[in-house]
Amino acid sequence: MSTLTLRRVRRGLARRLIISISAFSARGGARRIQRIGRWIGAVHYLLSWPFIGRLKRDIARALDLPRRAAAAALRTAFLENNRAVFEIISLARPECDVDALIDSVSVEHCERIDRAAVDGKGLILLGMHMGNGILMAAHLARMGYPVTVVYRDPRRLPPGLLGRALTNAGLGTIALDRENPTRSFRQMLRQLSQGQMLYVLMDQANKAEGTPRRFLGKPLKMPIGVPKLAMRTGAPVVPIHAESASPRWRFRVDPPLQADSPEQLLDAIIESMESAIRERPELWAWHHRRWKRYHFSTEPDPGSPSCP
Repeated sequence: MSTLTLRRVRRGLARRLIISISAFSARGGARRIQRIGRWIGAVHYLLSWPFIGRLKRDIARALDLPRRAAAAALRTAFLENNRAVFEIISLARPECDVDALIDSVSVEHCERIDRAAVDGKGLILLGMHMGNGILMAAHLARMGYPVTVVYRDPRRLPPGLLGRALTNAGLGTIALDRENPTRSFRQMLRQLSQGQMLYVLMDQANKAEGTPRRFLGKPLKMPIGVPKLAMRTGAPVVPIHAESASPRWRFRVDPPLQADSPEQLLDAIIESMESAIRERPELWAWHHRRWKRYHFSTEPDPGSPSCP
């Protein structure tokens, strides 16, 4: 059996186990879901020992932190972001008390959303893999904001599970079409033209397509679709960042980003995300492939012109 096949089998077994555990957790309410989600994070941390050392070194280098502080941030990130994923999986269960999970979220400075959304051009709410943004969006929807989540079905979860979780949480959805991305773009245009609010995640690097940039010191390609969508429609881009995980998820709405071109807006988005990570490094999912598969380089900034 090849290494790739073995890895797929292992992931499939882990997925089935977690789905089964979610049925038990959902019947126990929000606290049980949160507790088991963190326990899964602790196990994930232990099983990730082959690359834990490099992640600690990378965090220390990216944020100029002592190794001990980087190690503490990484372990907490495993616990809290696995908890967030497990909460989302549990949302798809019919036994889940959705309201109790949504009640575990607070959002500060919602008045910034109100001020940015006055001209009817719609709004792009910018999130990242930092805390449970799905519950945050559901909290806004319950407050009366017309939020639609733009998402891609994760390959590590059963098809349709994430869409089911979003629907159960009271959110509108746009599933990104891998085969026909233009179709998804048109759906987003239509939603914004109707004054809706799109919630999108922007810290996922592209494997092939994208605009070269440095993110926390690593060269990678960043998706340019959201900046192009915003500049085409005039919809403001409003970042929403996680502030804390305990005793409840707490998020902060930041002022809209300012830019005159998609490239400038992309730079502003990256700056906003980097600032949030530096403020709360223990809340960002460092162990996701968007970080661990890219390496630091001594090459010139890929977003800068080549020197003569």
